Amino acid sequence: MSQKVDQATIIILDIGKNTSSDDKSKNNFFENAINCTKRIIERKIMSQGKDLVGILLLGSKKTKNNLAEQCPGDFKRIELFIDLETPSWKMIRDLPTAPTIAKGDWFDALIVAADYFKNCFSGYKTQNRRILLMTNFESTSKVDESQFEQVLNGFKEEDFQVDVIGYDIYSDTYKNNDVHFIRRLVDGTNGVSALFDDTMRYLVFHKKRHVNPMPWNVDLCIGPNIKIPVSSYIRIKDEHVVKSWTKAVRDPVTGSASVTEAATKKTLYLNPENKDVVKSPELIKGFHYGQELIPFLDVDKTLIYNSGPKSLTVYGFTDAKRVQWQNLNGDGLSYIFGRKGDKKAQEAVRTLVECLIDSNLVGIVRRVYNNGNAPRMYVLMPVIDPNDYVCLSMAGICFKEEIKYMAFPQIEKVTCNKEQVDAFKDLIKAMDLTNAYNDDYDDNEAFPVAETISPSIQYVLDCIAFRAMNPGKPLPPPRKDIMMLFSVPELIEKNSIDIIDKLKTLFVLKKVEIKKRNKKQDVSSNDDGMDSSSKMNESIVNDLPKVDLPISSKSDKIKNIGTVDPINDYKALKDLGKPMKEIVSEMTNAIECLFHSNLDGHCSRALDAMKFLRTESILGDPSDYNNWLRNFKIELHNRNKDNIIELIKEKQLNYIIKDENSLSKYDSNDCDESQFYEMDTAPNITETDISTEVNDFFNDM
Repeated sequence: MSQKVDQATIIILDIGKNTSSDDKSKNNFFENAINCTKRIIERKIMSQGKDLVGILLLGSKKTKNNLAEQCPGDFKRIELFIDLETPSWKMIRDLPTAPTIAKGDWFDALIVAADYFKNCFSGYKTQNRRILLMTNFESTSKVDESQFEQVLNGFKEEDFQVDVIGYDIYSDTYKNNDVHFIRRLVDGTNGVSALFDDTMRYLVFHKKRHVNPMPWNVDLCIGPNIKIPVSSYIRIKDEHVVKSWTKAVRDPVTGSASVTEAATKKTLYLNPENKDVVKSPELIKGFHYGQELIPFLDVDKTLIYNSGPKSLTVYGFTDAKRVQWQNLNGDGLSYIFGRKGDKKAQEAVRTLVECLIDSNLVGIVRRVYNNGNAPRMYVLMPVIDPNDYVCLSMAGICFKEEIKYMAFPQIEKVTCNKEQVDAFKDLIKAMDLTNAYNDDYDDNEAFPVAETISPSIQYVLDCIAFRAMNPGKPLPPPRKDIMMLFSVPELIEKNSIDIIDKLKTLFVLKKVEIKKRNKKQDVSSNDDGMDSSSKMNESIVNDLPKVDLPISSKSDKIKNIGTVDPINDYKALKDLGKPMKEIVSEMTNAIECLFHSNLDGHCSRALDAMKFLRTESILGDPSDYNNWLRNFKIELHNRNKDNIIELIKEKQLNYIIKDENSLSKYDSNDCDESQFYEMDTAPNITETDISTEVNDFFNDM
């Protein structure tokens, strides 16, 4: 079966003596042709399309083509340099670097290219076959009228397209009498002709390969009885610059990369206790839940949530005002039409769109793309184009947890006079992007919607192309053409200068000074009895770079209890008169942090702080300490840190009992640890503590 390709192009590159020039101040025809060829091949590589490119050298030192072998003595100095193949970076590297001293016949090169398409090109199916001719026509050709008519008719029958780059074939004055032949050939094959500057301007940016949209066919379900066959087409979608990468292994000796070689990987499962290899029949699959491993057996597969087959179900309708732009997740937009060929479905979609517009409503739908995919929620919005373009637009909608609310400070109300308002209106008119250029440009609009090119994507593709051709060099900065996308159009900048100056006079802004913290300077008294050596040392010290260190003083008040010195922080806050409940809460938080971090390895600082807090609680209300200790032990038990519980028990830092403080609710017999776990942890996992609404929710699932 023949492989289908989008386009097959043979580039006839003239490298003969006629393309060189003695003027070294500017690029000659050969250099311009090579640069243009490189850009064409690079463009086809980056587009990742299904195109084939071949190169035919005109004026080469060698003669290598099919017609030269069949007709000895004819079709000389024409070399089939590269067969039609997928464009690659190697193709660019292998291009000639200097012109030759030979000359070739451009008309013979066209015949050789056509013969290659007809007799040598097989195994591919293409509808677009192009021959790209790059020559300055300074080398005379042996073409005559009868031979030309025969070739022109053959090109039309085979549906070849001939393009000429680098020479203005439509100019009134010709340097060569044969140019009128190529002009007739280009017009007869519906080809084009362009100069190098125009071609390079067209190739300045990378473009994606045009792909015909593929519909996603599904039934739009509204209730149990209404099903509308629809087709969804992607209108906008966030995609990666390069969708797929070909992995290659680099040889450390030669530095070359190979796509046919790969590093072998082998996965082994080891028993952590005896380091034995566990075989696959003995493995049990599981999932990480926090720091714990939850086994997942085959019998548990029945508990997996199943989203069902692909579907598009309407959950309900709501007021359009309730769905704002911040409610959309912005990862793409799709258009929904009635199924092609189904007139009833198209009429149903039109009716639904008109009803939504009349009622000012939008639809909320549940979408499952395919079997096994997770469901997602979307909003359906009606769209009516003036050209009778009726459809539904579908965009993803955020859940409550995904929406971020940001609080901004309130702005004082400002009243503007008529002169200030008119100045802003003039500024808006001067910065109108629809009239950003003079009549010299093809279009007066700047940054048109759906036509402006992304600078970031262009720079990424430039970096890929540069790295492919220069593997050892650092990446260059963005080129001038990309930076121009960030610049303000000259006409807008010129028209807005005077208005901006006027606004500066109408709105007098006051500079807000940020108060800086006053740094205390140590003033040292000069000692008259200082010797010369001491003065010299002082001057050396003064010349050294100064480092500002925080100055501690007694006046600096402690605001909360930290983990560095919690006991002294507790005493300081107590002397300042801070409420005891807040002090105990901060102290317990510091103790928990010390236990969990355990920086000293023995929890000595945490135990000392806990002992101090227990002693202070005995003298006051012990309930705060007892309640905290009870909850803290439950947390330690859930984290499997029974060693810390034993350490607290060993240091006799358990509950404050009635023998120590009469306000305590604990007796000496109530501090049994086994009874504590049995009585305190069991109710937390019983079903009676779970709301009936939660149980009903899981039962419905």
